[in-house]
Amino acid sequence: MKIGYARVSSLDQNLNRQIEVLEEFGAEKVFREKRSGATVNERSVFKEVLDFVRSEDQLIVEFIDRLRRNYDEIIDTVNFLKQKDVQLVITSLPIMSEAIGNPLLDKFIKDLIIQILGMIAEQERSESKRRQAQGIKLAKSKGIYKGRPILYFPNAKDPQKRLVYHRVVSQLKEVIAISQIVKEVGITRQTIYRIKKEMK
Repeated sequence: MKIGYARVSSLDQNLNRQIEVLEEFGAEKVFREKRSGATVNERSVFKEVLDFVRSEDQLIVEFIDRLRRNYDEIIDTVNFLKQKDVQLVITSLPIMSEAIGNPLLDKFIKDLIIQILGMIAEQERSESKRRQAQGIKLAKSKGIYKGRPILYFPNAKDPQKRLVYHRVVSQLKEVIAISQIVKEVGITRQTIYRIKKEMK
């Protein structure tokens, strides 16, 4: 079976383009997740994907960084898929979606590519964090840094975020477990704890 996994890192990003690409590559079932590249336990849909795939299935993603957030985690995930005899297809890299011919050469080249891509993904993430830290430091020196904007609050401009906020408040009042709220609304634990603190 061909299984697709599409992920974006925030609720207001759109998954449609990724889903179209996965379906073009023959995905029969597509898992969708709007969550940052945090741990597998926090990315509940990705955990479902790893539990769902079976021997001789194909797992199709657009980019390798859809799997995990750093080199070691990417390699761990790829090894996990190998142990389950699941083929990984990366649509943005044609060589990772087709067999080369010689099975041993195919395996060697694909393993090498995965390691290189994993390293690049981690380097890009580190560079992005470095630039972000520089920007924050510069903004602070100019007295204009205000920290990360609060997205979920009663008067948020985005009606979807207002709706999510009120849903979280309602569930907190019903004493529903935070882990359950995270799974339903798709925002971070930290955001829910902030809302809970503001309710007091």
